[in-house]
Formats: sequence, structure tokens, C-alpha cells
Amino acid sequence: MIKLRVKFSKNGPIKFIGHLDVMRYFQKAIRRADVDIKYSEGFSPHQVLSFAQPLSVGATSDGEYLDMTVNSMVSTSDIMNRLNNVMNEGIEILAVEELPENADKAMTTSYAAKYKVRFRDSLKPSFDWISEMEKYLEADKLPAMKKTKSGEKEIDMKHMIFDYSFDREDDSATFLLSMSSVETLKIALLFEYFFKSLGEEFNPLSLAIHRIDIYTSGMDGDKLYIEPFIPGDVSERVYING
Repeated sequence: MIKLRVKFSKNGPIKFIGHLDVMRYFQKAIRRADVDIKYSEGFSPHQVLSFAQPLSVGATSDGEYLDMTVNSMVSTSDIMNRLNNVMNEGIEILAVEELPENADKAMTTSYAAKYKVRFRDSLKPSFDWISEMEKYLEADKLPAMKKTKSGEKEIDMKHMIFDYSFDREDDSATFLLSMSSVETLKIALLFEYFFKSLGEEFNPLSLAIHRIDIYTSGMDGDKLYIEPFIPGDVSERVYING
């Protein structure tokens, strides 16, 4: 058995397809591509694959991941070519990497995600949102109420924001946010409370959200760093304080 990690993009109209439908789509695509996928045992066998953190409906991405187990293969590039040959427009396989036999699943090792955000042209706020957001993020605490399975709880978003930058020419922002099994900060929640701080009403549909990549964590001596699941080189590492 061989464990593989597959990186793919999701762009165009297919961004309106939800996570469960994307899972079903890949199951069919893997069969069409004639990949020697491993099936579970029992009365209802299913393909042995799992996805990293789901992407919100309407968001696009160049950094989505799934892990799958195959019985055999020619090479990782052959798997990538087979899958791309049967992909519909909007989904492209960007990389396939062989994993160690004892590797943890992408979902359990995700630590952060990087997003590029801008407002849709017809729904831009009337104020200078970049200047106001810069002021908002300088606060010592960024309290918010987050919905959980057991109700609502108060959180501090400040420590969940690892990095951010703004591009005035592009009228956009880039955020590196916590996204793990312990705590996850969604872009929509951050902007909701940013707008509340200004006494403004926030429309979630006003944002165009693009996920750049998903990151896992590691240690370099006593320094904590994060890097994409399938990094191009060490320059993609981001060191986290604390």
C-alpha cells in the first residue's frame, strides 16, 4: 500500500459546489482515471481517502488537499496525469506526493491557512476599509462570539491571526489564520466583528475569498514554523512566535 497526498485547485463556477459533492466528485474521478485505489473492508467498501479542512461554498482555492491510499502505481506524476485527464473545468491537480507509511492525515495535521480577500465591486463598503482594518488589528484583544456544537463561546481572535498584509493597488488583504483541530478562525467571522466595531452591518456575500494554501507545523530547533503540506522549498516556511 502507498499513501499519497494530492494538492488541487478549485476555481470558477465549481466554487459553488459544496464539500460533500466535491468528495463524491473525486470518488468518481478516481474510478474514471483507473487509479488502483485501496478500498476499505466490510459490507460497504469505500475508497480510502480523506480531505483536509473543507472550503467554504463560494470560495476559490489554489491549495486544497486530499490523502488517498493506492495498492500500486507507476509514479506520482502518472497519478497526477491520470487524474487531470478526467477532471472537469475548475479543478486541477497541482501536485502528488508520496507519504511515509506512518504519516498523519492532512486534516489532523493542518495548522493554518492563508487567504486573499477583497470586496466584490458592487458590494464595496463606503469607508476606507483597509485603513480601518489596520487600526482594528492593532488592538490588544479582538473578542468575538463563536458558534460551537454546544452553543456559543467567547474567543480572542488576536492570537489566531499569525500574519496579514494589505495591497492598496489591488484593494485586497492577505491573512494567515489558525486552522486546526484545536481552533479555527474563519475570514467571515473576522470581518463580521470588524464591521461591528465600526457600527456597520456586514454582508458575508460581499467578500471574494481565495484560499492560497493550507499549512502544517514543524520545529526548527526551538522555533515553531509552518509550511504548505507540499512545499516548493524552505523559503515557504513562516516562523510563528510563541
